[in-house]
Amino acid sequence: MWQKVFGIALLIGGGIPAVVNATEEHQRIAAELLPMSLQTSWNANKPHLGKFGHCAAAFDSRTDDGKMAFACSIYVKLSAVAQRNAIQHCDEQRVARHIKAPCQLISN
Repeated sequence: MWQKVFGIALLIGGGIPAVVNATEEHQRIAAELLPMSLQTSWNANKPHLGKFGHCAAAFDSRTDDGKMAFACSIYVKLSAVAQRNAIQHCDEQRVARHIKAPCQLISN
């Protein structure tokens, strides 16, 4: 069975400045190009993303849920952080499931 993994907000406190790499670029995929089960997950999570949240996906098969990875990062205060978190969580699933395709951010 395929599992969804949601990103967890990272809080930076105590006056410690957050360093954000503004030049970081991630591959993107249009939501309509995702396999149907990933489109369903995207549509279910999209309302919760807010202003800064992002989701990422990778898949080697359009029908085998075991060959798909999907992760979202929500409730964060910076878009760049959400992007990195979504890609990181997706990559963890991708490695565990031996998916060859790279994780890509999902765009509308």
